[in-house]
Amino acid sequence: MATSIASQLQAIKSFVLADEEPLKRPFTRPSILFNPKEAADIDLDTILDIALSGLEVLVSVDERFRNYKHDLFSLKSKDLDRELMGIEENNKINASISSYLQLLSGHLQLPASLKTLEYLIRRYKIYVYNTEELILCALPYHDTHVFVRIVQLLNLGNNKWKFLEGVRVSGAPPPRTVIVQQCIRDMGVLEVLCNYSSPTKKFMPSKPTINFCTAVIIETLGSASTVDSDAVKRILPFVVSGFQPGAKGGSDHKAGALMIVALLANKVSLSPKLVKSLIRSIAEIAREDVKESTDLQWFRLSLMALINLVQLQPVDMFPKKALDILKEIRDIAGILLDLSKEFNIDRFLAMLLESLVDYSSSDDSCHLALISIIEKVPIKNLVDHVISKVLLSCLRLSKKDSDSTLSGTWAKKILVAINKKYPSELRKAVCKFLEDTKVQSKKEDTVFEILSKMLDGDIDMSESISDSKLWFALNHPKAEVRRATLSGLKSSGIQKTKAADSQRLVTIQDAILRQLHDDDLTVVQAALSVDGLSEMISSSDLLEALDDVFKRCIIILMSSSPDKINLAGDVAISCLKMAISSFHDQDDYSKKLSAMMFPLLLILPKTQRTNLKVLELVKEIKLPFYQNFAAVSLKEKESKHESIASTNVEIVGRLAETFLKHPDEYLSLLIESCRDYKLSKILFLLVLMQSLLNENSKSGPFLEVFESCFSVLKTEWEAFEFATDDSVKEFNVEMLSWDLKNFLDRRYDTDLKALNAGLLICTFWRLLEAFISKLPADASLDASERWFGRLQDLFIFIVKSRLKDIFKEHHRHLLAKCKASLVRFLSRQITDCYLNFIAEFPSVLVPLASDDQEIRIAAMGCVEGLYTLSRRADFSSKKNGNTALWGHFLHELLGLMVQQKRLILSDKDFLASFMTSLLSSSSNSLLVPQNIEQRFDQPTKEKILAFVLGSALKLSPFGKLMILTLLKGLGIAILQLKDVRSYLSLLLERRNQYYFEPSQSSSKLSKTEIRILCLLLESCVLLSASDRHDFGSQMLNALQVDFTVANRHCYR
Repeated sequence: MATSIASQLQAIKSFVLADEEPLKRPFTRPSILFNPKEAADIDLDTILDIALSGLEVLVSVDERFRNYKHDLFSLKSKDLDRELMGIEENNKINASISSYLQLLSGHLQLPASLKTLEYLIRRYKIYVYNTEELILCALPYHDTHVFVRIVQLLNLGNNKWKFLEGVRVSGAPPPRTVIVQQCIRDMGVLEVLCNYSSPTKKFMPSKPTINFCTAVIIETLGSASTVDSDAVKRILPFVVSGFQPGAKGGSDHKAGALMIVALLANKVSLSPKLVKSLIRSIAEIAREDVKESTDLQWFRLSLMALINLVQLQPVDMFPKKALDILKEIRDIAGILLDLSKEFNIDRFLAMLLESLVDYSSSDDSCHLALISIIEKVPIKNLVDHVISKVLLSCLRLSKKDSDSTLSGTWAKKILVAINKKYPSELRKAVCKFLEDTKVQSKKEDTVFEILSKMLDGDIDMSESISDSKLWFALNHPKAEVRRATLSGLKSSGIQKTKAADSQRLVTIQDAILRQLHDDDLTVVQAALSVDGLSEMISSSDLLEALDDVFKRCIIILMSSSPDKINLAGDVAISCLKMAISSFHDQDDYSKKLSAMMFPLLLILPKTQRTNLKVLELVKEIKLPFYQNFAAVSLKEKESKHESIASTNVEIVGRLAETFLKHPDEYLSLLIESCRDYKLSKILFLLVLMQSLLNENSKSGPFLEVFESCFSVLKTEWEAFEFATDDSVKEFNVEMLSWDLKNFLDRRYDTDLKALNAGLLICTFWRLLEAFISKLPADASLDASERWFGRLQDLFIFIVKSRLKDIFKEHHRHLLAKCKASLVRFLSRQITDCYLNFIAEFPSVLVPLASDDQEIRIAAMGCVEGLYTLSRRADFSSKKNGNTALWGHFLHELLGLMVQQKRLILSDKDFLASFMTSLLSSSSNSLLVPQNIEQRFDQPTKEKILAFVLGSALKLSPFGKLMILTLLKGLGIAILQLKDVRSYLSLLLERRNQYYFEPSQSSSKLSKTEIRILCLLLESCVLLSASDRHDFGSQMLNALQVDFTVANRHCYR
């Protein structure tokens, strides 16, 4: 009442002041359509007619405006005088005006709206009595001059809108930041905006109002240094109203509410009660989106907001109602899978999975949803979290539920689902749980026994095997528990279980197979001792497991302390025995068995006990590679060094004899063994060295043996060079003359690396000696002849080694003892070296075309050097290959460039003109020498272009671009080369796949490649119609623009 009286008094005061000064200024009237003086000359009837014409337009836009035609805009309204009306009548008018302005706020940009507003200003003086409603109606249009005109009508006084005084004075539309800053200073303004934009039973706010309010709230939250609970309370009504099912605000309000929640979650710590309420509301919105929309974008937006809220706020439990909604959504697991590919949603998944686990024991739908998510969504990092929750739930339920079989079924299904996708993570999680959990039953049963009974029920172990108990026991953190469980399987009636329940045997099979990979060798030993192991596990899986165990044992045998060696040796022997018993009669596995035994055939003092047992096995099974081992004498009681050495000599000798019978076949076996077991390398080199020594002493074909051995030794040496250490320092030249016994007499078990290095160097020496001795004195040194090729391989290997000093004697021996014509051979090597340098000429064009003169000077020095070299090189000897293509013109081309040295160095553009004129049919440049286009005939020009472009395509993208730019003046001629056309096709295809076929895996074109593509396309336009046909579809693709990706720099 007081406010109404104050407004009336203010209106009377304004009129009194106007009447007191009739002579000081002309009579004016407030108006937004006319200037004040014009408005004073227009009567009320005219203003009403204008308003009614505008109202008709608004009715055609929104039928709700018709309700005001016989109310605010009736003919009777002309006779109203608000100053003379009572409070009740004014309240009715205010209510009608307020609702009208709220409706008008969605259409204020229309001229018709201003016409109706003009009448409200004249007749109802809304600029006096309805100031706040008028401001709120116009605020969404704050950046227009209409808003300024409205504000200039108002007397703002000292109320919350005083900050708009500057607008009234300056006449400039205020940016939104002005309003945002006022909201930060005075949260009351923000609260008024939120209330005004929230729907009520009688009114739905307009789209511009909702969008404006959303923008102000987001910018206010984003700009404020801190957001307190008071601000949240003021904003909350607007957010909550946007989440109401079937909200009147529509999709704009819902989208705004989701954005605001996302910002609040990131900006302020919300109360747990509010968070749970928001989770439920957003979940309901998501469900509604799924039901009502065929487009899942709205559902995706809602779900992302929900994920964001859960991940950023402390949530101890997912609300059951929200959980019920999510689990009912069709293919929720598939949707989460898609989101997980784009965002990290692990925290949300952890909370969702934890909540689903809590209800899975009593709610089948929760259990099914949980299984579905486990099967589809990547949860590798969450397995530990889920397993801990599942097992703790089982322990908790075991105390409450006497029907343990029923209550544990749900948990077992979860474990099975996880085991299918994350078996190793599951085992680690269970082991960690059993290790950390201190819960013990009153009967002092271990935790894993309680869990076993919970999952499988109280099965009589005398009649059947509990797969859950076996699984928990074999994943127990204590090795003695795992070992005892495996030992108990020896007489536990596995075969009986197989007949009763084949599914259980699969569990036992997998469990035992895993224990063959156990970290503790005593557990592995127990697993190898299980009865019927070879029948339980497939041949391929068993051999793979045995091979893995055997590799571990070899490493332990060579690097561990004596107390671990015996156990490793026993396990290694058990592996071999198991492999022999399972595969000795299968030819497909004989090679693998031979490779496994090979590293332990050489008797070392440290592993003598194991070595002798392996040799006994070798003698028994009689594999092809070890067929002559029957006569090897083994005297375990004689452990003296001399006895060991003599036995080793015999072993190596017999292996060398066998190797030479089928070198290609057995070499692959030895390479496989060396790859899998480092210990095999020493015996392999000893066998190879002895084989070469034997081969050198007899007649017969040698090149086959050489070619087999050289590539292997070269690869081994390159690996040794890369990881070289001080082991090579122990080598001395005297070792080159050692025989097998000299090496085996050394007590090398303490430094196998040094022995390996020495053996490798000496084996090369034996290979060189054998090669020189077998090389015929009259051997042809033609490049196509095999002897020349092998000699060249040896020579290049020796001279190019990084450790040249090591091969000094090898080099000297090759030059001194070689029976072939070395002068001719070395001359050919030097010539080839020269030609290789000259062949790199096109790459010098890249720096020669540089904008930097100093770089051009350095490059010209290279050109001059190549020119000098070309004068000495003998091109006539190269009648075949690439050299024959460019040998006859390159010397002259280099000479021409040297002649133009001054112009090339002084003018960065001269080289392009020179190359274009030289290779064209005519010259249009005044800078280049006259008639230079006649220096070469057309076929030679084509060969020069092919040579330069062919070399350019082997360079980096920058190198390609520089040379193609250099030759750009040749136009269509560039594309006559097949390789250039293929490169253009490749660039176009990559571009098309990357931008328009995202399913294809193709790399993005670099900026340099884009420039090359544009350059080649310019040349492509000059092609004839028939030639251009080859690129027609690709050129169209190149011109295609998808505006969704048009911001990428591929588009010109």
